[in-house]
Amino acid sequence: MRLLTTLFLLLSLNTAFSFTPIPDSLYWGQTPPGDSVKMFAPGIISLTNRRETKLVFSPNGMECLIGIGLNGTYTILYSNHYSGFWTSPVPASFIANPRQQEPFFSPDSLHIFFTSLSDIYECTRENQTWSAPVKLPSPVNTSSYEFHPTVTLDGTLYFCSMRENASGYIYRSRLINGSYSAVEKISSVINKHIDGQIDGAYDPFISPDESYIIFTSIRSSGYGQEDQYISYNRNGKWTNPKNIGPLINTNAIEYGSYVSPDGKYYFFSRPAGWDPDIPADIYWVSAGFIERLRHTNFVPYLNNQIPNQSDSVGKLYNYTFPDSTFFDDDGNNTLRYSAKLSNGNPLPSWLSFDSLTRTFIGTPSAAGTLTITVTAADTANAHAACTFQLDILQHTGINPNEGQINEYKLFQNYPNPFNPNTVISYSLLKNSNVSIKIYDVLGKEIATFVNSIQKSGQHNINLNMSNLNLSSGIYLYTLIANELSTNRTFKETKIMNYLK
Repeated sequence: MRLLTTLFLLLSLNTAFSFTPIPDSLYWGQTPPGDSVKMFAPGIISLTNRRETKLVFSPNGMECLIGIGLNGTYTILYSNHYSGFWTSPVPASFIANPRQQEPFFSPDSLHIFFTSLSDIYECTRENQTWSAPVKLPSPVNTSSYEFHPTVTLDGTLYFCSMRENASGYIYRSRLINGSYSAVEKISSVINKHIDGQIDGAYDPFISPDESYIIFTSIRSSGYGQEDQYISYNRNGKWTNPKNIGPLINTNAIEYGSYVSPDGKYYFFSRPAGWDPDIPADIYWVSAGFIERLRHTNFVPYLNNQIPNQSDSVGKLYNYTFPDSTFFDDDGNNTLRYSAKLSNGNPLPSWLSFDSLTRTFIGTPSAAGTLTITVTAADTANAHAACTFQLDILQHTGINPNEGQINEYKLFQNYPNPFNPNTVISYSLLKNSNVSIKIYDVLGKEIATFVNSIQKSGQHNINLNMSNLNLSSGIYLYTLIANELSTNRTFKETKIMNYLK
């Protein structure tokens, strides 16, 4: 009698979900979506009376897990592709704790990861069944909230955690000898404060080969609420994330990112809000955007903040911000720089900015505070900005910089290129025996411009090359400072470009 009942149930399921086999029939018999977003399996998976939050497939495409919200809580449904048909989704066999959600198959199909309450759990395939769930130990799970697990081919676990803030950052932990290693927060270009709106990123999907990551965030480049962003792994460094675009992202919420095991399709959920009883459906679209976006322009970004500066009236201000201040994944050689006051007005007449050498130089004539914005723009006119303050102090007869200098420093000459005059500035931490010499590119000494004992503080020399009878070209200038009290030696060399 039990055998007849079982056969009857199987025949009923096959009838309920029967379809004419088509290409991609493993995807519940749905017609592939192409580049236009479509609801996935309406009336079968996407139902009007519940909230579908996540859909994932096993690596062979024969099993499916569906995260849903219903009656004020979350759970995970399971279905498999049996004799050409999908079985009716039922609560997964490993369901034991409340609020189980965010399922994910490991790429080797031997593990299922999911979130329950505030921790990440793992089930292991044992003789075609799934083991009881086991909570991952520290350092993955903490007393905080860990969620959204996703795994690479080598077992590296990417996940989200609130261990540092209330919005969540994305972390990873390498699988070493069967155990998860120390947890590390991934690149700050992904996990960083964005425009005062949200601190961090969450809901990651990591590609099996770790070549890209898709995640959820709210950013100024978005279309309303939570959007989907993609970042690519270039030699271990994550690129500046790109918004996936308006075909997927809307003024609603998009999350639950997932790429099918064959790499063909991208799945996500689009709810109207976060309450588990607010309906949401699963959508899918061709995953071709992943490669297309890889080859479009990357927007430069601020990599290191320019520190606030100070100087005094009547003293030369000379500052060059490093090339590493901004970063462009297309190459920093694509960047051009400009500077103005943060209110949009030009720099004061006493202060000039050399965009080629990234150098500010000038002698302030009055005390006050300037708020300066530096902009780095690429060849596509995409740009990033950095704002810093320059405090000008009133000169009191004592060099106010003297007590602030904490290192020996040789600055970039200005202007550069030059003809025939340029200014070389340097700072001395202690009273020193100082020499400044000029060399050609072969290292041959050409001239000595300074050779004397000088007090600590900032110094400037006006260099005139016209008396040296030199041709145009690249020259080197070297500062050597022998500290009188300790006999320590500081040496630094920079390059200048003389144009006749």
